[in-house]
Amino acid sequence: MSQVPTAAEGPEDACDMTLFFHGANTYAVKRQVNQMADAYLERAGSDFGLVRMDGTNVHLQELAAALRASPFLATSRLVIVDGLASNKALASSLAELLGMVPNTTVAVFCESTVDQRTASYKALIKADKVVKFDLLTGSALMNWIKAETERQEGTITPGAMRELVDLSGTDQWRLSEELNKLVNYDRQVTEETVRLLVSPSVERSIFKLVEAMTAGRADSALADFHGLLRQRESVMLVLNMIQWHLRNLLYAKSAPGSMPPAELARFASMSPYVAEKSMDTQRGLSGDIIKNAYRAAADCEFDIKTGRIRDEIAVERLIYGIAAEARRR
Repeated sequence: MSQVPTAAEGPEDACDMTLFFHGANTYAVKRQVNQMADAYLERAGSDFGLVRMDGTNVHLQELAAALRASPFLATSRLVIVDGLASNKALASSLAELLGMVPNTTVAVFCESTVDQRTASYKALIKADKVVKFDLLTGSALMNWIKAETERQEGTITPGAMRELVDLSGTDQWRLSEELNKLVNYDRQVTEETVRLLVSPSVERSIFKLVEAMTAGRADSALADFHGLLRQRESVMLVLNMIQWHLRNLLYAKSAPGSMPPAELARFASMSPYVAEKSMDTQRGLSGDIIKNAYRAAADCEFDIKTGRIRDEIAVERLIYGIAAEARRR
C-alpha cells in the first residue's frame, strides 16, 4: 500500500485503513484531504486509484463498489467520501460497508457536522483513525496565520495578525484569501497594509453596530448600518444579524462569571471568536438593555413582515430607540 498522510499529525503507513475526519474547521479538513490526494498522486503516478464521491446522494451499490473495488492499473486506491452522514438511506448499511474495505484501499469519510445519536456517526466513529478538526482560536490561530503567510512567501507582524483577525474574523477560508491579496501587494504585511486592503467582515460590522447602539451612540450605529447597505447587504440580513448578536449577548450575560468563552461557545453553539467578543461586550451592559433591545429587534422584524413600515426606516428607528434608552440609563 502506498504511503499517504492519514491524519493531521502527518504521514503514516496506511494499511486496511478507514479514516473519519469531522469538525467545524472545514478549511483544515479540506487542506488535509487535498494533501492526502496530492501525496497519493505523487506516489501512484496516476489518478486511476483516486475516487472522490458526494456521499449526500450516493446509492448503496455505487458506494459499495467504490469501497470494495480492487486497484486497476495501480497498486492501491484512495476513496474520499464527503457528507455521507446525511444520507439516511445508507445509515443501516454503513458499518457493514466499512468492514469490507480491502487492505489495498484507504477510505476517508469527511463530515462538517455530525449527530452523535445517528447510526451513521456510530459506524464512522469506529473507523481505524478518527480526527476532529476544531476551529482555531487564540495562539493556535495566530501561529497558523504566520505559517500561512510564510507558505505564501511573505512575512507578517504580530500587530498585523491581530488587525487581520479583528477585520476578517477567524474563518480560515477568508483569512487565506486575504493573506494571498496582502502578500501579492507587499510581501511584508503590516498593520497599515491590512487596514488599506482588508474590508471589515459583516460579522465585525454587526459587532460594532450593536456595541455603538447599546452604548447610546446612535450616529455611529447608523453609520455602520448604512455602510453595510452600501456593501449591498440586505436590510433583513442586517436585522437578522443584529438579532443574532443580541441573542449571543443574552447568553453571555446569563453565563456564570467564571465560564470561559470556549465553554460558552460549546453551550450556545457559537464560534469561540463570537463567544469571546460577546463576553467582552456584555460586561459593559445591563441585562435589561440587552433584553429590551432583543425584544425591540423582534418587534421590528414583525413590523417589516406585516408591512407596517418600510424595512430601512424600521431598522433606523430600532437603532435610534435602543440608543436613546441606553443614554437614559
